[in-house]
Amino acid sequence: MKSFYLKQKVFALRDRYKIYDEKQTPIYHCEGKMFALRPKVDLVRTADNARLFTLKRRMFKVMPSFFLYDAEDRKVATIRRRFSFFRPKIDIESDYGEFVAEGDFYAHQFSVSMGATPAIDVRKKYLSWGDSYEITIYLDEHEAFLLALTVMIDQMLHNKTRSGFRIGPGR
Repeated sequence: MKSFYLKQKVFALRDRYKIYDEKQTPIYHCEGKMFALRPKVDLVRTADNARLFTLKRRMFKVMPSFFLYDAEDRKVATIRRRFSFFRPKIDIESDYGEFVAEGDFYAHQFSVSMGATPAIDVRKKYLSWGDSYEITIYLDEHEAFLLALTVMIDQMLHNKTRSGFRIGPGR
Protein backbone atom coordinates (compact mmCIF):
# COMPACT_ATOMS: atom_id res chain seq x y z
CA MET A 1 0.00 0.00 0.00
CA LYS A 2 1.38 3.39 -1.04
CA SER A 3 0.12 6.95 -0.68
CA PHE A 4 0.43 9.65 -3.31
CA TYR A 5 -0.74 13.23 -3.63
CA LEU A 6 -2.09 14.67 -6.86
CA LYS A 7 -1.97 18.45 -7.15
CA GLN A 8 -3.47 20.33 -10.08
CA LYS A 9 -1.86 23.55 -11.20
CA VAL A 10 -4.34 26.39 -10.68
CA PHE A 11 -3.43 28.96 -13.31
CA ALA A 12 -2.67 27.04 -16.49
CA LEU A 13 -4.02 27.12 -20.02
CA ARG A 14 -3.97 23.34 -20.18
CA ASP A 15 -4.29 20.48 -17.73
CA ARG A 16 -1.24 20.15 -15.51
CA TYR A 17 -0.88 17.79 -12.59
CA LYS A 18 2.00 16.81 -10.36
CA ILE A 19 1.97 13.57 -8.43
CA TYR A 20 4.02 13.40 -5.23
CA ASP A 21 5.01 10.45 -3.04
CA GLU A 22 4.72 10.33 0.76
CA LYS A 23 7.89 12.43 1.14
CA GLN A 24 6.43 15.19 -1.10
CA THR A 25 8.90 14.35 -3.89
CA PRO A 26 7.44 14.84 -7.38
CA ILE A 27 7.60 11.49 -9.16
CA TYR A 28 5.09 11.91 -12.04
CA HIS A 29 3.51 14.79 -13.86
CA CYS A 30 0.74 15.14 -16.42
CA GLU A 31 0.45 17.70 -19.17
CA GLY A 32 -2.43 18.23 -21.55
CA LYS A 33 -1.97 19.10 -25.20
CA MET A 34 -3.70 22.38 -25.87
CA PHE A 35 -4.02 22.50 -29.65
CA ALA A 36 -4.47 18.82 -30.50
CA LEU A 37 -7.29 17.64 -32.77
CA ARG A 38 -8.12 15.00 -30.19
CA PRO A 39 -7.66 16.21 -26.59
CA LYS A 40 -5.10 14.21 -24.64
CA VAL A 41 -3.06 14.19 -21.45
CA ASP A 42 0.33 12.48 -21.02
CA LEU A 43 1.52 10.85 -17.78
CA VAL A 44 5.30 11.35 -17.57
CA ARG A 45 7.83 10.00 -15.06
CA THR A 46 9.55 13.11 -13.70
CA ALA A 47 12.99 11.55 -13.10
CA ASP A 48 13.73 10.86 -16.78
CA ASN A 49 10.82 12.59 -18.61
CA ALA A 50 9.69 9.24 -20.02
CA ARG A 51 6.09 9.22 -21.27
CA LEU A 52 4.34 6.25 -19.67
CA PHE A 53 0.70 6.66 -20.66
CA THR A 54 -1.49 8.90 -22.82
CA LEU A 55 -5.13 9.59 -21.96
CA LYS A 56 -7.52 10.35 -24.83
CA ARG A 57 -11.24 11.04 -24.92
CA ARG A 58 -13.66 9.62 -27.46
CA MET A 59 -15.39 12.55 -29.09
CA PHE A 60 -19.12 12.98 -29.77
CA LYS A 61 -20.53 10.54 -27.21
CA VAL A 62 -23.41 11.15 -24.78
CA MET A 63 -21.78 9.21 -21.95
CA PRO A 64 -18.04 9.98 -21.87
CA SER A 65 -15.50 7.34 -22.83
CA PHE A 66 -11.76 7.60 -22.35
CA PHE A 67 -8.89 5.47 -23.62
CA LEU A 68 -5.49 4.88 -22.07
CA TYR A 69 -2.49 4.15 -24.31
CA ASP A 70 0.94 2.98 -23.19
CA ALA A 71 4.30 4.43 -24.34
CA GLU A 72 4.16 2.35 -27.57
CA ASP A 73 0.63 3.72 -28.37
CA ARG A 74 -1.13 0.42 -27.65
CA LYS A 75 -4.56 0.78 -26.07
CA VAL A 76 -4.37 -0.72 -22.58
CA ALA A 77 -7.64 0.51 -21.02
CA THR A 78 -11.11 1.80 -21.83
CA ILE A 79 -13.16 3.78 -19.31
CA ARG A 80 -16.92 4.19 -19.71
CA ARG A 81 -19.24 6.06 -17.42
CA ARG A 82 -22.45 4.26 -16.49
CA PHE A 83 -25.75 6.06 -16.27
CA SER A 84 -26.56 6.69 -12.60
CA PHE A 85 -28.54 9.31 -10.72
CA PHE A 86 -26.71 10.10 -7.50
CA ARG A 87 -23.35 8.37 -7.36
CA PRO A 88 -21.06 8.21 -10.39
CA LYS A 89 -20.12 4.71 -11.54
CA ILE A 90 -17.43 3.91 -14.07
CA ASP A 91 -16.47 0.65 -15.77
CA ILE A 92 -12.82 0.09 -16.66
CA GLU A 93 -11.71 -2.64 -19.04
CA SER A 94 -7.94 -3.01 -19.19
CA ASP A 95 -5.09 -5.36 -19.92
CA TYR A 96 -4.50 -5.41 -16.14
CA GLY A 97 -8.05 -6.59 -15.31
CA GLU A 98 -11.61 -5.35 -14.97
CA PHE A 99 -12.14 -2.48 -12.54
CA VAL A 100 -15.18 -0.59 -11.24
CA ALA A 101 -15.00 2.96 -9.86
CA GLU A 102 -17.67 4.46 -7.61
CA GLY A 103 -17.77 7.96 -6.22
CA ASP A 104 -19.72 9.95 -3.70
CA PHE A 105 -22.45 12.45 -4.64
CA TYR A 106 -20.03 15.30 -5.46
CA ALA A 107 -17.35 12.93 -6.80
CA HIS A 108 -14.78 14.29 -4.33
CA GLN A 109 -14.09 10.79 -3.06
CA PHE A 110 -14.05 7.65 -5.12
CA SER A 111 -12.73 4.14 -4.93
CA VAL A 112 -11.66 1.70 -7.61
CA SER A 113 -11.86 -2.03 -7.08
CA MET A 114 -10.99 -5.11 -9.07
CA GLY A 115 -13.80 -7.49 -8.14
CA ALA A 116 -13.82 -7.58 -4.34
CA THR A 117 -10.21 -6.37 -4.10
CA PRO A 118 -9.70 -2.62 -3.48
CA ALA A 119 -7.24 -1.02 -5.90
CA ILE A 120 -7.40 2.76 -5.31
CA ASP A 121 -8.98 5.15 -2.81
CA VAL A 122 -9.04 8.86 -3.67
CA ARG A 123 -10.02 11.68 -1.33
CA LYS A 124 -10.14 15.37 -2.13
CA LYS A 125 -8.25 17.66 0.23
CA TYR A 126 -10.55 20.61 0.87
CA LEU A 127 -8.23 23.16 2.45
CA SER A 128 -5.72 23.55 -0.36
CA TRP A 129 -4.95 25.92 -3.19
CA GLY A 130 -6.27 24.26 -6.33
CA ASP A 131 -7.51 20.72 -6.61
CA SER A 132 -5.53 18.31 -4.45
CA TYR A 133 -6.21 14.65 -3.86
CA GLU A 134 -4.79 12.03 -1.54
CA ILE A 135 -4.45 8.71 -3.36
CA THR A 136 -3.96 5.33 -1.70
CA ILE A 137 -2.90 2.50 -4.02
CA TYR A 138 -3.29 -1.06 -2.80
CA LEU A 139 -1.85 -2.86 -5.88
CA ASP A 140 1.79 -1.72 -5.90
CA GLU A 141 2.83 -3.62 -9.03
CA HIS A 142 0.73 -1.38 -11.34
CA GLU A 143 1.47 1.99 -9.73
CA ALA A 144 1.81 4.15 -12.87
CA PHE A 145 -1.21 2.54 -14.52
CA LEU A 146 -3.40 3.13 -11.46
CA LEU A 147 -2.27 6.74 -11.19
CA ALA A 148 -3.14 7.24 -14.87
CA LEU A 149 -6.59 5.76 -14.14
CA THR A 150 -6.99 8.23 -11.28
CA VAL A 151 -6.27 11.16 -13.60
CA MET A 152 -8.71 9.76 -16.20
CA ILE A 153 -11.46 9.37 -13.61
CA ASP A 154 -10.85 12.91 -12.35
CA GLN A 155 -11.10 14.19 -15.94
CA MET A 156 -14.31 12.27 -16.51
CA LEU A 157 -16.03 13.35 -13.30
CA HIS A 158 -15.02 16.99 -13.06
CA ASN A 159 -14.51 18.45 -16.51
CA LYS A 160 -17.61 19.86 -18.12
CA THR A 161 -16.07 21.17 -21.31
CA ARG A 162 -17.14 19.92 -24.72
CA SER A 163 -13.82 18.18 -25.33
CA GLY A 164 -13.70 16.51 -21.91
CA PHE A 165 -10.43 18.16 -20.90
CA ARG A 166 -10.38 21.40 -18.98
CA ILE A 167 -9.29 24.57 -20.73
CA GLY A 168 -8.32 27.42 -18.46
CA PRO A 169 -8.29 27.70 -14.67
CA GLY A 170 -10.90 26.36 -12.30
CA ARG A 171 -13.55 23.68 -12.45
